[in-house]
Amino acid sequence: MNKYLILSALLFSSFVNASGGTGSGVITSMYVNNGWTMVHVPDLISTEMGSKNNPDSCASNYYFAIMPTDQNYSTIHATLMAAQIAGKKVKFWVNGCKGQNNSYPHIVSVWIIS
Repeated sequence: MNKYLILSALLFSSFVNASGGTGSGVITSMYVNNGWTMVHVPDLISTEMGSKNNPDSCASNYYFAIMPTDQNYSTIHATLMAAQIAGKKVKFWVNGCKGQNNSYPHIVSVWIIS
């Protein structure tokens, strides 16, 4: 019985998202579609998979994404817009990959830094 439990744990552990906090930077562009919103923060681009700014090894972190189906989409969307307009630095807590083709780190929290 224990060997099946261990085998199950090993099989499903690959589906766990790493999630984590990013560094900080200024949003330089925002891309809004009817299926997602993505923001570009050049200071957070990393070519290293699994890096601090891309902990879930999404296909790219050229953008960071939120989805209209996210519970707090409106609040995060407004916060991102305000930060971009004010030219303030932001940092994110990301979890999983979303946006166009589910290829970008999924923003779940936003900090605005003065």
